[in-house]
Amino acid sequence: MATDVISLIKEDHRDVESLFERLRKMPENRPALLAELAAKFIAHSEGEEDEVYPVLARRRPDEKEEVHHGAEEHHEAEEMISRLLETAPESPEFETLLHELIEAVTHHVEEEEHDILPVLEKAVPFEERVRLGKAFSKRKAEVLAAPIKPRSRTKDELLHQAKELGVDAASGMTKDELVSAVKQQKQAQS
Repeated sequence: MATDVISLIKEDHRDVESLFERLRKMPENRPALLAELAAKFIAHSEGEEDEVYPVLARRRPDEKEEVHHGAEEHHEAEEMISRLLETAPESPEFETLLHELIEAVTHHVEEEEHDILPVLEKAVPFEERVRLGKAFSKRKAEVLAAPIKPRSRTKDELLHQAKELGVDAASGMTKDELVSAVKQQKQAQS
């Protein structure tokens, strides 16, 4: 049975939601569950960014900003996962970080399923979405076969996001200051 990329992406979303539920309810299994989440999330993100998002941006140039926004949300979530991997699973800080990660990824999934995927479905014929699904799966497999390395945003990516959010004096900030300012501005706007 041929499976198009949209179905594969949604299956991944449901899988991550299931992992979140188990992370909440099974604290004794958090180290293994978090390692699984990190591997799957990074593979999914890179699969979308390398195979899916570029196709959508070419087919629908008016969606480039939405595609860029999706990639930024991936990078933010990966940074949160990286912090979780460094935090004791039984600590209150872990609970806080997990809650923030779940909120951020849930927001991303909702935006992607309501804004990006319907546009992709209209812009790309089914047969091509099936081929794209194979490329997406292949890229995920390549990432899963390599050691886990959460990516962090570049200073240029952070500057772009800070400007979008209206952060004052962003161009004079260090990378760490930009991460903090972006986070604070997002919290203030929500």
